[in-house]
Amino acid sequence: MDKPDRHEKIYDLINLEEISGGSNEFIEQMILLFLDQAENTMKGMKQALDTGNIREIRNLAHQLKPSVDNIRVEELGKTIRQVEDLAENRPNSSDLPHQVSLAMEQLAELVGQLKRDFSSLL
Repeated sequence: MDKPDRHEKIYDLINLEEISGGSNEFIEQMILLFLDQAENTMKGMKQALDTGNIREIRNLAHQLKPSVDNIRVEELGKTIRQVEDLAENRPNSSDLPHQVSLAMEQLAELVGQLKRDFSSLL
């Protein structure tokens, strides 16, 4: 699959728009909360991977899923589910570190896009 164009959005806010009832303030708050969670998740995942804390990797992946689903980031959603599944069911899999790294790359790309698109909030 081709990488998205740098300006092509990898997220879709339609779910947030529906739950917000059209409130831009709500959407903006959710974006700010997500950015905060994403930064903490990236730090936590790196530390958990470095220390071999598989339970923490699973927990962080599990916590991130609803937020990723709310902003419809399909590739990251698939990857984070793969991380959670590997951490839970095949914790010694040699694929786990690769999937964690891939999830963190995708999350970093999403954070970059959101920060660019919502720079007025930051």
